Amino acid sequence: MLRRIFFVFLGLTLAGASLAWGQPGGEFGGGGFQDRFLEVKRNQLGPALGVNQPTVDHLLAIDARYKPLRHQLVVGMMNDWRRLEQAMTQASPSEQEIKTILSSLRQRKQEMQNLQQRQGDEEIAILTPVQQARYLIYQRSLLKEARSIKSGGGQPGGQSRPGVVGAPGGMPVPTLRPSEIPVSRPPQ
Repeated sequence: MLRRIFFVFLGLTLAGASLAWGQPGGEFGGGGFQDRFLEVKRNQLGPALGVNQPTVDHLLAIDARYKPLRHQLVVGMMNDWRRLEQAMTQASPSEQEIKTILSSLRQRKQEMQNLQQRQGDEEIAILTPVQQARYLIYQRSLLKEARSIKSGGGQPGGQSRPGVVGAPGGMPVPTLRPSEIPVSRPPQ
């Protein structure tokens, strides 16, 4: 059961990281950001997991080997979603086209799970259970930081302005408490 939880969380973390950082030339400045990120990870991973530098280098080599494959699958999934959304905007979408797109999405999802399983098996082979748990926690904090940077205007550890989160396209969206959410009520 613990192993299954490890792989599910690892898969979610890797998929999220692929989306956040895996886009070449993306919002973070492309390779420069990725290089800095890799260097930070190289320096933090050993102390965070309690492992030596050769183990860190081995983990990073495993990740580097799987990263292009993950990125390829993520890009394929994003393209499939775009095709599906486009097909569904038609007045009467083609059943065959929708079936083909859905099949492609399922196949890519399965490929991603298999890829994550293989990568997880390699990582588990060199880490103790305690180190595996520390690695999960480290990856989780890394993903939170990536989301914070991406949505918070680039400030690590938080948002650029309190009460405002980034929306797609960089537009700020105010966060509302339940009492502030506008509600239309029927006339009495």
